[in-house]
Amino acid sequence: MDNIGIAYNADKCWPVANVTTGECYGGVGSGGMLIAAKEWIDEHGGEGYRLDCYGQEAAGTVWSIARMNMLLHGIKTANLQNDDTLERPRHLDDGGTLRRFDRILTNPPFSINFGSKDKDDSGQDVFQPQFRSERFKYGEVPLGSKKADLMFLQHMLAVCAEGGMVATVMPHGVLFRGGDEQKIRKGIIDEDLLEAVIGLPPNLFYGTGIPACILVLRQRVSDGARQVSSKHPNNRGKVLFINADREYFEGRAQNYLMPEHIEKIAATYEAFADGNGRSIDGFADIVSIDTLRDNGYNLNIRRYADNAPPPEPHDVHAHLVGGIPEAEIDAKQPLFSAQGLDPAELFEPKPGDPGYQLFRERIADKAAIKPAIEQSPKVQAQEQALRDAFNRWWQEHSQSITALPQQRRYAALRQELLASFGEHLQPVGLLDDFQISGMIAGFWHQQKYDFQTLMARDCLGVIDAWRSSILTGLEDSNSKDDPLEHKLVQGLLQDFLSELQALENRKAELDSQIKAAEEQLPKSGDEDDDSESDDEPLSDADIEQLQQQIKAWKKQRTANAKALKDKQAQLPEELNRRVDALDNTRAAELLLEILHRDMQTIVERAISAQRQQVIAAVENWWDKYKVTLTEIEQARDKAAQQLAGYLEGLGYV
Repeated sequence: MDNIGIAYNADKCWPVANVTTGECYGGVGSGGMLIAAKEWIDEHGGEGYRLDCYGQEAAGTVWSIARMNMLLHGIKTANLQNDDTLERPRHLDDGGTLRRFDRILTNPPFSINFGSKDKDDSGQDVFQPQFRSERFKYGEVPLGSKKADLMFLQHMLAVCAEGGMVATVMPHGVLFRGGDEQKIRKGIIDEDLLEAVIGLPPNLFYGTGIPACILVLRQRVSDGARQVSSKHPNNRGKVLFINADREYFEGRAQNYLMPEHIEKIAATYEAFADGNGRSIDGFADIVSIDTLRDNGYNLNIRRYADNAPPPEPHDVHAHLVGGIPEAEIDAKQPLFSAQGLDPAELFEPKPGDPGYQLFRERIADKAAIKPAIEQSPKVQAQEQALRDAFNRWWQEHSQSITALPQQRRYAALRQELLASFGEHLQPVGLLDDFQISGMIAGFWHQQKYDFQTLMARDCLGVIDAWRSSILTGLEDSNSKDDPLEHKLVQGLLQDFLSELQALENRKAELDSQIKAAEEQLPKSGDEDDDSESDDEPLSDADIEQLQQQIKAWKKQRTANAKALKDKQAQLPEELNRRVDALDNTRAAELLLEILHRDMQTIVERAISAQRQQVIAAVENWWDKYKVTLTEIEQARDKAAQQLAGYLEGLGYV
């Protein structure tokens, strides 16, 4: 478990950019969250190396790894203790009281035992946690039960300073289990400490498919002689529920939150934390504490933010006699309008059957749907409008990227790109706000380390770093990366790659010619009169000529292979020569060309994904309604008649 407390601006929900120091506390695990906090401070213009880390880990081996990680990441002020956080918290003030922190980030072990049921000789419990009444004031789960999750949460709240924040990963069970855990939830909710419940996708953690959630809490503040909620005034008495269990990329061993998913979750939460929260159908809802109280303090996310897809509509009339219900087409109109598609391009009214449409005659089969949509002038115009908006945005803001070494506004650059990208692309209407912000978030995540290098070493430094990674990969025989696919090689050595491709093409051509010629030669032991081939057998002269041709081709292939190998071996020298010839101005131009191409790929992928949704919707109607029940019955009757005829012909009937 990692806990972190960071000095912060009370008017914002996240630490501000000028934070230069911080304090971290908790069961530290291997230190991943502490390191992430340091990197966050670095990225926002602070001095992460000055971060003061306070951690506690029960397992000695893991504690040692955490200390090593701190040193490897330049955090020399880490104060990590080896002990049980629940039983003996080790970070105390000079007066012996619990130390308080402004920010706490945690990932405690899921559902471990809360102490043990063991008794000493006098019959007293062996497990006697320190500061028990102060830390566990909302209640306790039975000793020895595998329900320590909310005990960890209470500890976090106990060491959270006034107005501070807690964000912790928890298993879903803590949201709805009854008994003592319900009493603990009641105390936390009634005091208006819970700000947000965020449901995460399943199988995010390696080795376990247990679904998890994030709980965000805010400690109360003093208002004269009383304690009041530190939430935004608009949010007091309310809790935000986000159901993000469908927001993931599916990997082989586990699922992953991609930058676009994180941006969607974070943007929704941040808007709420700033007092501008809103419900988003199938994703987020704002629920009053009164409603939670009426529901027995049950925090089951699907109860409040249900993202289950609506049932697929089926029109009985359309199944019986054909046609596509206009009601279903109208329901998809927002999707079609965003893509620029006029349904009249694909459908026409069904004669004598009001309220139903038919595919136009040119849509003769399902395969015709995709090209009909892709080639629609209106669809193409809408997609081009998005590309034009993207290019205008790039022209206006790309120079801010190359100005990063001088201005050193890393966090501000991200905010500028994110805000301006939305301003340019949203008016087109093709993609929604989350899709647009997700694209730029993905681009930033993909390039963030290049941007950090740019800020530290200027444009030539980025190019040189790319060169170093390519040359290192070439020297590593175990590397699976193809250096020819690196974006620097693709951008700087196009003519070199063209020459390589020509040699590769010639090799493939010679291989094909040799294989085809060898197949014409008679096989060893073949006899002409036993051959089943209709071709005239080759004469001895023809065979001799063909063998000579094969020999010549093989000689050419050997020479071509040598030339190809020599050319590949020239890559390091050619790359060094081209990079060394760059000045910073040309390096800046090259860097922007490469980044533009990367961002353009992301935009095209988003356009294609959105278009595919339209295609899938139309193809679904073909699958559902194109073949009617009447046609199925007619085909059945015809097949039955044919079968009867066959049986009669065979004398069985």
